[in-house]
Amino acid sequence: MTTLAYDLAVIGGGPACGPAARACREAGWSVCVIESGLLGGVCPHTGCNPKKILMGPAEAVAMARHLAGKGLAGEPRPDWPAMAAFTRTFTEPVAPWLANDYAKRGIDVLHTRAAFTGPRTLRAGEKTIEAKKILIAVGATHQRFDFPGVEHLATSDDFLALTRLPARIVFVGGGFVAFELAHLATACGARATILTHGDAALRRFDADLVARLVAATESMGIAVRFNSPVARIDKESQGLCVSGPGFSLAADMAVNAAGRPPQLAGLGLDAAGVAATRSGVTVNDQLQSVTNPDVYAAGDCLNSPYALTPTADLESRVVAANLLGTPTAIDRTGTPSALFTQPPLAMCGLTEADCQARGLAYVKKEYDLADSFPWQRLGETVGWSKTLVSPDNDRILGAHILGHAAEEVINVVALAMRQGLPASALRQGIWTYPTCGYYLRYMF
Repeated sequence: MTTLAYDLAVIGGGPACGPAARACREAGWSVCVIESGLLGGVCPHTGCNPKKILMGPAEAVAMARHLAGKGLAGEPRPDWPAMAAFTRTFTEPVAPWLANDYAKRGIDVLHTRAAFTGPRTLRAGEKTIEAKKILIAVGATHQRFDFPGVEHLATSDDFLALTRLPARIVFVGGGFVAFELAHLATACGARATILTHGDAALRRFDADLVARLVAATESMGIAVRFNSPVARIDKESQGLCVSGPGFSLAADMAVNAAGRPPQLAGLGLDAAGVAATRSGVTVNDQLQSVTNPDVYAAGDCLNSPYALTPTADLESRVVAANLLGTPTAIDRTGTPSALFTQPPLAMCGLTEADCQARGLAYVKKEYDLADSFPWQRLGETVGWSKTLVSPDNDRILGAHILGHAAEEVINVVALAMRQGLPASALRQGIWTYPTCGYYLRYMF
């Protein structure tokens, strides 16, 4: 077995890999990236990017429906095969581009699986890797189920790779993936059902705005069923039968849209003495393993409050700084999250329940966005904001926005929070009128 030595070995080639690998290589380190799948990871191939590309026509359809009778006649018709072909023009070039970029930089790429064999050694296919430092950046994977007929449960990857859209789709899960894909499928003509095993959905978001989104979801014709764990899936002559306590649903496709756990199985963390929980690798504030100082972790495989592409990038840059001798603690202040439904839901900071659990005093302000000009002009009927501000120092504690352009407006709030700006800075800002952002002055 061939032995290769590197200053840094990165396990995983997604968003949490690139910044650290490039920075260390630019500093003169020898670097290898070990990736068994496509370089670039989930986001550009089977996650954020293809999902958002497919949503373009879906958003156009939704806008056309809102403006029907208000100056717009007729309705655009989604063409899923054409949408899928357009999506591939974005996804297919990613891995070759990254491979070329890494080659130009002198970063070796090994297309195989990796597993620890010791604190600083890895088995990568037929090679042994000895590395002074190792970064775990393997991301997350699909939730596993063990009910009868689980082999008939497709993944979100399968859904995003469809060249034709099935007529009846059941989404198993009550989080980001289930709601986004159900809204997408419905806008494009499918009949969608969301099955969540508990009594609530989208638990990371503010419960009041989630309730408004669920109502909007159901008004689109999407069935949202709570307390509905799947017990089995049966293959029948006309498709699938998805059943559980008190329900039995006919479907052409059932999609695993449940949470995504860290992809740590088979990594041999015990051999390296790397501590981890079901939530991910356990690290200190410099993203260094608490039990093996030569190992770091970044991205969705990390035990952290976020599993987002921007935080994976941030974490990778923090790892690079620490590896290269500049002690840096991770600071995720002002991290926004967005749910790309129709309409979108966005948040930054604490929810009202978070403030109550922490005993924080707060001033709450709610605002009806659907009753305001930028949303009315588009025929929008759903829109709301809730902001939470400290009464002591005007510090922004949290912001929650439901409605058209929420994912863009929240970026302004996130920047204000990260830079420590008070809510008064948003109230007193001079904003372009008439835009959605202009209404920040009324949201706070």
